[in-house]
Amino acid sequence: MSKADQERMATFSGSWKFYALLGVVLFVATFGIHGIVIAFTSAICFVLGFIFVMLKTAKDRTKTLEKEFAKIAAEHRFSHGVQEFISNRERFTDKSMYEQMHSMTKSSLVDPILEEVLGLIVRDFVETWYFQLSNDQLFKESLKRTARRSIGRLSHSMQKVDWVPLLTHDFMDDFASHLRLYRKAKERCMVKKDASEEDLESDFFDLELEMEKTYCRDLVSTTPQYENAYLHDICDILLYLLMPSEDFRSRPLRFILREIIVRKIMMPFLDQFSDPDYLNHIIVWLLSSVSLSTDDFITMVETSKSCHELEALLESLQEEMCSIRGRDSGGEEAAIGKQQLGSLEHLENVIKRRMQRLTLSSAYNGPREGSLSRDDDGKEQLVQLPIVVVLTNNQAVRFFIDFLSVNGGQSYIDCYLAIEGFKVSVEHQLRGLSNGETIDSEVYETIKEAAVFMYHQYLSQEAVTRVCIDDAIINKFLATMRNDEIYDQWFDSIQNEIVSILNSDERFYPAFKKDPGYVDMLSSLGILGEDYESGTDEDNASQSSRSVELSHSSSYNIMPSSSSHSLTGDATMQIVIETLGIGQQGKQTFALYNVRVTKKSGTTSSSWNVIRRYSEFHTLNNLILAKFPQLSSVSFPGKKTFNNLDQGFLEKRTQALNQYMTALVNPNVLKSTPELESVVLDFLNQRNYVGSREGLHKKVMNAMFDGVKAFGSAVTSMPDQVFDGVSKGVNGLNRAANQVLMKNSSSNRSLNEDSDRVAAQISDQDSVDNIPVRVLMLFVDEVFMRGETQFFRRQLTAVMRQFVNATLGSSINRKIVDLVEWLTSEEQVAQYILAFRNSMWPGGQLAPDSVERPRGISMLTRIFARAMMLSALPEQLRMLMGATTTNNGVWTVFEALQNRRLNRRLLYVLLERLLLTVFPDNRFDRILPQLHKKSPRVMMS
Repeated sequence: MSKADQERMATFSGSWKFYALLGVVLFVATFGIHGIVIAFTSAICFVLGFIFVMLKTAKDRTKTLEKEFAKIAAEHRFSHGVQEFISNRERFTDKSMYEQMHSMTKSSLVDPILEEVLGLIVRDFVETWYFQLSNDQLFKESLKRTARRSIGRLSHSMQKVDWVPLLTHDFMDDFASHLRLYRKAKERCMVKKDASEEDLESDFFDLELEMEKTYCRDLVSTTPQYENAYLHDICDILLYLLMPSEDFRSRPLRFILREIIVRKIMMPFLDQFSDPDYLNHIIVWLLSSVSLSTDDFITMVETSKSCHELEALLESLQEEMCSIRGRDSGGEEAAIGKQQLGSLEHLENVIKRRMQRLTLSSAYNGPREGSLSRDDDGKEQLVQLPIVVVLTNNQAVRFFIDFLSVNGGQSYIDCYLAIEGFKVSVEHQLRGLSNGETIDSEVYETIKEAAVFMYHQYLSQEAVTRVCIDDAIINKFLATMRNDEIYDQWFDSIQNEIVSILNSDERFYPAFKKDPGYVDMLSSLGILGEDYESGTDEDNASQSSRSVELSHSSSYNIMPSSSSHSLTGDATMQIVIETLGIGQQGKQTFALYNVRVTKKSGTTSSSWNVIRRYSEFHTLNNLILAKFPQLSSVSFPGKKTFNNLDQGFLEKRTQALNQYMTALVNPNVLKSTPELESVVLDFLNQRNYVGSREGLHKKVMNAMFDGVKAFGSAVTSMPDQVFDGVSKGVNGLNRAANQVLMKNSSSNRSLNEDSDRVAAQISDQDSVDNIPVRVLMLFVDEVFMRGETQFFRRQLTAVMRQFVNATLGSSINRKIVDLVEWLTSEEQVAQYILAFRNSMWPGGQLAPDSVERPRGISMLTRIFARAMMLSALPEQLRMLMGATTTNNGVWTVFEALQNRRLNRRLLYVLLERLLLTVFPDNRFDRILPQLHKKSPRVMMS
């Protein structure tokens, strides 16, 4: 717009305003105020009149139209609707078909509880949003009807399941195989430098692909998007199998249910049970009935690998100590409080020392824990165990075997152990003879063939693994064998010579006592522990350190001879107590005694060694006085406060302890107090002795000690080549060997190959015989024995199989089956649903959302979970495995459950196993691998 135009527009605007104002002024000047009121009133009357006329005209027109429509309606007939719906219109107002109670499980116990849970679900998850849209009750009832019919189909399928093999074989196999993959992945990561959690997961899924051959669960365990799609596919299949057909054809209903099930049930369930903290909490809850041992808790504190755990425990401990100090009011409560404070202060010192070791471990490269400690003169502060104690203790001998295998003494220990195995087999053969299973001539021929084979294996001039023994001793053995003397004494002279060589040759046992493996052995036996301060016990001396001196007052023979002590029946027991020396644990020093026990019953005998402290004898005496007051007259050597580690005093105490044990096993005493035998045998067991606990049942104890050779000496008896040779020419003797060893080559091969599933070692021939026990043994082998040497692991597995399968296998198997049947019974299922209802709706109201647990509580839960897992292990298993092996096994299981993604993978494995079992005819075995084949690992392979 030009400047002239803008000026013209401004002039026009000003003129218009001027003329308007001029008009108003002239109107007011001409007509005045009265004229303005008349003009305003006229305008209002015009508007009102216009509106009145419009309304009146519309009303008249409406009446005319109503008359016309009424006339048309009267003249025309409309259709009444679809005849099929009109004839059934009453069913849309009849709620009885939806309210009808369909039985879901055909159980009078379970159905009412399920119906109550359904009502609570609809109340809290449906009514809250649906009644804002409509007050129609039919939708709610139709949902319940669909749910009842779907649950009924699921219940029908689950009632066909045989839960015993599923829980005792399949689930155990899946879990054990998961642990195997984790162990192997961890071993691979240990080879790498700076391996991360991602590297562990990558190796884990690589190994899974090797095991499963054609698929891998890495995507579903690590990728949320693929996991969501996978669960949607699984849910679609389940809805197709379980929903009524007419409901499944309703796409909106199916999609809504699928989304609710996946997003509100499956995903939260997987998130919860893959959370390591929640699993630790579950472990503590499941083992809440287990009595937590103080020693086990201290062990887990001392082996903790996390400063965060120890910091949380230390903080909680200090709060408890402050609380105890605040409650100090004098009297008996003050004394109890001081005792509690002393225990807590000891634990506090243990925690601080462990934290210091963890903090300085990366910066300080000093000697490892448990290394040899020496005094100023360079003398070792260790208990010098006699070699016979080591050779007859199943925990100690494996350390000695490991040492000899790399120091040139393998043939000696192999021969010694082969002789022990020969004696065990002879004992089995003689038992068969006494029971009438074999005849005397067959027994002699089989035993003689086995002895000849061992001669050619170890003693002849042509033997590849020949032991260097004086020819005179070998000739004496041959003469003894030709003269048909007592079978189990044929090899005694050779065995004694081997023990003498191992004990005197500086390359063997003397060198082993200077090796770090000796310290590990003492630690496994509980003689040497962490270097921490502790209170003095009965054997504590005022000296803070003392040189170790052994009492050589008695010789250490393989078969000790002493006066026999008769037990009940025709069995006799020989007991000799000898002073081993002074043990040391931190600043605590104590005397150690070796209890040599030989039990004879007829023509068979068994012997073993037990290491005990005076405090354990004192505990036994207190238990006997509490249970059998009539035995208070039996003399027991009392405590001594000062100079209680003097050599002369120890010899007197040893003599007194021998007299005490002799009095206890006196036939007249045992006959008058029948329960005393089980208490004494419990004390003579090779496990840790805790007198406050009741001993095992008498029959169990007798069975255990009848098989002591199988548990003790024969744990490492008979190397493979010996058994292979014996089985070639010996039929009767091999009967015992077959119980010890696996019967086919595939089993032996599976010990060396870890690529298959754990239960793949069970052949089809064994599929119906003691399966729960066999799978349990494989699980124990995978968890506890994979870190051991192949030699020890092979023999230990063999002996465990012999003991469990031949002695207690049927009984244990029956108990496992009964337990599973009880867990899956109708009453227990009802209890599970009740527990679910009470946890989800405590007091009938929906539980609030869970609050995230503080980090400190989570760290404490980790420690308690490990400690309770260790305490839950049977004493017999811990005795057989050793402290180090059992601790490592507990750590393996615990660490495998601390990875969220791997936990998720395990849950999917169990879920898929359940689907395969519940729906065996629906081709899940083909569908599931197809869902996993999208993994990049599978495509690259």
